[in-house]
This record gives sequence, structure tokens and C-alpha cells, in this order.
Amino acid sequence: MLPRLRHAWRRSASTATAIALVAAGVVAGTVAAVPAHAAPAATAVDLAYVVDHEDGFHPGQVHVIDVATNTVVGSIPMPTSPVALVASPDKRTAYVVTNGEFREDGQVAVIDAATNTVTHTIGVCGTDPTEAAISPDGSRLWVSCDNGAISVIDTATDQEIKTFNVGEKYLSGLTFSPDGSTVYATFFLSPPPDYAGVLAIDTATETVTATIADNYVSNGLILGPDGSTAFVPQEIFDPSTRTTTPSLAAIDTVSRTIASIPLNEGLGSGVLDPDGTDAYYCGDGGLTEVDLAARTIARTVPSPCGGPETGSPDVMSFGPDPDTLYYVTYTGIQVIDVRTGNVTATITDPADFTELQGAVTFVRAPVIPTIASISPAKGAEAGGNKVVITGGPFLGGGAAGVSFGGVPATSYTVDSDSQITAVVPPQTARTVDVTVTNDNGTSAAGQADQYTYLAIPTFTSMTPTSGVSSGGTSVVITGTHMSTTTGVYFGGTAASSFTIDSDTQVTAVTRAQTNGTVDVTVTNTAGTSATVPADQFTFFSPVPIATSVSPPSGPTAGGTTVTITGERFTGTFRVDVGGVAVPYTLDSDSQITAVTPPGPAGTVDVTVTTDVGTSATGTADQFTYTPSA
Repeated sequence: MLPRLRHAWRRSASTATAIALVAAGVVAGTVAAVPAHAAPAATAVDLAYVVDHEDGFHPGQVHVIDVATNTVVGSIPMPTSPVALVASPDKRTAYVVTNGEFREDGQVAVIDAATNTVTHTIGVCGTDPTEAAISPDGSRLWVSCDNGAISVIDTATDQEIKTFNVGEKYLSGLTFSPDGSTVYATFFLSPPPDYAGVLAIDTATETVTATIADNYVSNGLILGPDGSTAFVPQEIFDPSTRTTTPSLAAIDTVSRTIASIPLNEGLGSGVLDPDGTDAYYCGDGGLTEVDLAARTIARTVPSPCGGPETGSPDVMSFGPDPDTLYYVTYTGIQVIDVRTGNVTATITDPADFTELQGAVTFVRAPVIPTIASISPAKGAEAGGNKVVITGGPFLGGGAAGVSFGGVPATSYTVDSDSQITAVVPPQTARTVDVTVTNDNGTSAAGQADQYTYLAIPTFTSMTPTSGVSSGGTSVVITGTHMSTTTGVYFGGTAASSFTIDSDTQVTAVTRAQTNGTVDVTVTNTAGTSATVPADQFTFFSPVPIATSVSPPSGPTAGGTTVTITGERFTGTFRVDVGGVAVPYTLDSDSQITAVTPPGPAGTVDVTVTTDVGTSATGTADQFTYTPSA
């Protein structure tokens, strides 16, 4: 039940407030951050929603309160003026009733408690919606309007499925029986105390099965745990004296009879304690505890709640701590220890609060996992590699799941509340979002969770296909999936450097290698290109060049020691003078010393032969035999 703030005829059209304890996140651009006290291992974070009706010129908002520190941490704008709030039994959804300042545009704003966002709105009965209640199984949401109409909403589809009318009555409260078969609605007809009471409505037929009225029965009905008795404040009117006597009506829900518990003063709306054995009310005399089984006042504790100095709209609810009450005043919310009646804290926000009025209820919303990083963030299409997922919380939320772009991980291990190790499933080359799911929900997609499947490069061609063994040859390689290249290899030797030109081209520079033909391969994180005939590259030494012979002449008898200069003499295995092989010494890559053989008078060529080839002949390599004197 969502009890009203004060007697319905006193309800201000300008302000109304409801509080619901919710969990997790904040509204983007509105709430700065989740409170620091929210430990990563928690499966729910306790916050409070404060529904603020404000005034006729502002649509209102839902304030967000950190109940651990009793501070306001942000707000959620509402589409129109909110007047009531109820939470689903699974504690994950909040329904805010808005009435549009008495215009015929009443609706329900649906808040996802995990993200603190209004996901959509539902149109309801057309004239000033006032109250809301949700069935015990969470399947139906009832919303009442001041003309006696009640809208029934299917929470599975979030659609209004019907509207029915219980007569021209102002409905000031709705309460489902524990089995969901009956809704009890408090009502009044203005001006009181002429006629007010409780309606029993069969939820299957949506018909009124009983009207219980005994002088003035106020709003704020409480049902005992078994549903056999309903308790509601009343004022017994004596027509002879035109005076009223305060009492608490105990209504037998089967016989529809009323027994009265005398009171010293009038009480406002009450609240059932977490054990379901006692009800608590605030009045001018303090905090009153009623033993429901004995139907007597168990005690009254002095407390400022309900007193005139607080300006209180007599609405309260238990928080997460079973010994703590939250009591709405016009300027803030009192946190009361029920054992002593002391106010342990007062939640205020002068910048945003107007005249707070409303209902109080508490829920716990889930914490959905988040992903901070994936390492490594790339891998082969074939999958099978392990990645470490960091973030959290990963413990305490029930059975978890890990998927890569919607494909379940091959396997995973929850290492801690902040880490999961998963084996990557196979997929085609693309970038996907990795998500972690538990009973609370699925992590939102973002850049931090992205994993890239890489295709292994393929080799099509290269140019040139050969180069000198001293290295330094620039080779253009074409193929596919080159943009993720991490290395280029010539026969297992890494290129001295490479440049990724595009996804189909890489340019690599050779290192010095021995002569011969090798396979060229391209590697990325996914693997190495397969060898094909087109990837073969030949290393060779260049043909030597003889640039001079000194001295350039000598006797026909031979025996002249000559110095041959030039280039690329390394690898020399033969020196010829006039076609005759001669003894030689390889002094360096640019010099050879040789001895001429005997020969006829005339000019001959001197040549140098290496494993690559023989130097070309020309005037620079000539030696002249001269006759002996």
C-alpha cells in the first residue's frame, strides 16, 4: 500500500512526495555518481527516491537520497507532477503516478531502479490520479483517480488493460490483500465526516463486494500479515455534540465488522513493522506502537514526529534497518529510532525541496555488472585463447554468463568479484562487445568491453622477388588482413622494419641474409600467413666490378704482382689474367693482389669471379704484356 500524506481533503495540489529505497547507478547528467560506500561486492545499493510534486508551474522530480549517509545525491525529472510511488515485489521497478496538475493527462512513469531512468510512461484514468498499489505477485498495478475510477495495468506489458469505476468517491488509499484477491480502498465524500469508509473490491471481477463505513475512517489502512484484520485510524462522530473521538478501527475482513481501539489523540497514517506484529503511528503525543494481536496500545514513546513543530504530513515507513523509520515532514525527512523515538538524522535539501508531502516505501534494486577492461582485446577467429575481464561486481548476483557479441564463452571462471577469465569462442573477423550477465542483468556495452576477432593474413604477391644479401631491399607485399600486421619475416628472420600501407598491403625492408630463396610470411595476433609459391624471395650477392689494375703492364715472362681494385670481391674464388687462372690474395671487398702468368705480348683482360658471377671486361681491367728488353 502507498498511504496518503494526510487526510485526503487536506492534500495540497501543489506538493506531494514519496520515498522509495532503490539501488545502483545514477541518472546521466543529473546524479553525479554512485556513493563511494557502495562496495563492489554488493548485489544491491541502497538509495532513496523522494517524489517531489513541487508546484503548479513545475512538473516535479524524483530526488535521489543516499540512505547510508542521509544525503541528497541527485534527481530524476518527471514528465508531469508526481503524487504517488509504488515498487514492484521483485524490487527492480518503481511506478510513479503523475497527475499533471489536475489536467486530464494522468500517467505512470516507469523507473528502472537498476539504471535510475524513466523507461516509458503509461496513460491512466483521466482525472487526477491519486494512489497506486501493486498486486503481491507483481502482475497488476492499480491506480485510482479522484472521480472513483481505477485503472488496471498489466506490468508485463506496461499497458492499461481496463478502467472501471466504484462510484463518485475520492479514493485516498489502495491496499491489496496478501493473496491478491481483494483490494481495500479508503474513500471519503466531502465534506467529512458525513461519509467515509473502506471499500472491499474483488480483483477478479473488479466489483465492490462490501462498503464498510463507521463515522469517519481515514486513509492509511494497514493489513495484518494474514489479511484477516485491517487497521485504519478513525474519528467517531457524535451528532449530538458535533464532536469526534479518535480511535483506531480494527476491521474484520471476513465479517466486515469494526472494533475500535480508543486513542487519546488522532493519528495519521501508520506503518506495519517488518515482523508484521505491530503497527506504528505518529501523533502529537509522540510515536505510538499498537500490538495488532492484542489490539491494544503497547506503548507511546515521546518523539517529535507528528508534532506541530515539524509540520509533518503523518506519513512514514521502515527503512532497511528494522529499527529505523523514515518520516516525511514538509521540509525534510526525519530518520527515527523506533526504540527511543529519537530523530537520528534529518534529510534536507534547501535547494530542491519545496513543501514535502508524500508516501514512503522501500525497495532494493540490483547492481548490474560493469566491464572495465578486456585483456588481451584481440585474438584469432578460431578463438580458444583466454582473456581476463575486469570490472564487477561478479560475485553474489546469481548464476553468471559471459558472451562475445551474443555468443557464449567456451568456458569461464569467476576469479574474484572484480575478475573473470574466459575462453574466447570462435567467430568471424569483427569487433564485438563482451558482456557479463547475472541475475541482476547484463553489463552495458561500451568501448572498454570490445574484443576484436582477427583474420590470419593471406599472401598474394610481392615485388621485387629478390634482393641483395646485404639487406636494405624494400619489398611491397600484397594480400588480405594486413592492417593488423605485427611482424614480417623473411625465412624466419624479421624484417628490419615494415609499414602497414592498407589492409591489403605492407612494405617491408630486408635484413642482411645469406644467399638463397626463402618464404616471406606476415603475422598478426591471429596467426601467420600460410606459405605459397608467390611468397618466395631470393637473396643474392651482386656481380663484382674491377675498376683498375696496377701496374697496368709487365713482361711477357710473367711474375708481375698486380693490385686489382673494385667492388664486391667478397666471395671471390677465381682471378683470371688473359683467361688464365692465377694465384691471388683477397685483401678486402675492394682489393685483390695477384701474380701475372707468362703471356704473349699484347693487352688482356683481368677478371674476378665470385659465387654470383664474373666481372664484366672493359678498358679499366686491362693488363699489357711487353716484350723483354
